[in-house]
Amino acid sequence: MKRFHPLLIIVWMGLGVFAMVHAYSLGLKGFAGPGPGLMPFLVGLLLLLAGLYLLASSLLKRNERDQTRKDEQSKINPGKTGLAVGSLIAYALFMESLGYLITTTLLLIALFKGMGTKKWRTVVMVSVLTSLITFFAFTYLRLRLPMGILRF
Repeated sequence: MKRFHPLLIIVWMGLGVFAMVHAYSLGLKGFAGPGPGLMPFLVGLLLLLAGLYLLASSLLKRNERDQTRKDEQSKINPGKTGLAVGSLIAYALFMESLGYLITTTLLLIALFKGMGTKKWRTVVMVSVLTSLITFFAFTYLRLRLPMGILRF
């Protein structure tokens, strides 16, 4: 398991508590009629719980050798990292002009291929299905997404 620096984990836990406190001041209400602070509160709670888990597991694994850490760091591939960052920048730049469906599908294809998925057919099918499902879910929630060149 990867070791995390305890100070960094505590900073993220503090951010979670900060989000929870300010979200509570916005008003939570409940799941039946959620207030504006409910989602930020849940995200802050998730950050706090994940931080607690990582802190506990990091402190318990403190006695492990650093050799595994060196092995994990040597596996970092700058090409894959560059592909992911470049894809996200292109996603942000082309979202308005191409629209949500096209840019999300292209982003997912790039990320899946960057992860090393071999079959193009699988990559394209999963990317298109994920884009369509999220598009219709967001549309059902009455969120407006950029349509780009696919105006219908």
